[in-house]
Amino acid sequence: MALFKRLPSLRWSPPRDQPIVPADAQTQSPAFSDDFKTLEDELMPHFRELDSEALRVQNQFRLDQVTLIFGGALATILGALHASLGAGAALWAGIVESVLAAALSAVALRLQGTRAQERYLSDRLKAERLRTEYFLFLGRVGTYADEQERLRCLILRVADIKSGEVK
Repeated sequence: MALFKRLPSLRWSPPRDQPIVPADAQTQSPAFSDDFKTLEDELMPHFRELDSEALRVQNQFRLDQVTLIFGGALATILGALHASLGAGAALWAGIVESVLAAALSAVALRLQGTRAQERYLSDRLKAERLRTEYFLFLGRVGTYADEQERLRCLILRVADIKSGEVK
């Protein structure tokens, strides 16, 4: 089911390196071979780093959210058991519920402290901006139209995007 494909994994592993333009499409366009090489050297390492970090932080955020949702549901069930059971049997349910609530509080504090969602959004935006620069460079659009300045502009633009100083 598609729903379960989107669930976070307990052991996250970075995706294998995939080019923005597939290798077979690159070989079908020999006129762009120098541009593809330049982009692979100057832009793609940064894109892969940001893309991988965004996916890692997204997985962390989702895992924390799922933990809070299922933990909250379990705490609610334990609370109902605690309320419905007799005095002797209710003690264990109350203790487990308290421990679970404390653990969920720790997860919530961790989630707030890591700012995972903000980091995900920032890294995803930077990666997508690099993807945009990839195609602008290939199309020789804007600052990349000047053959003499293309490489310098690309290097500066990548540095600006990575630092967050996008103009």
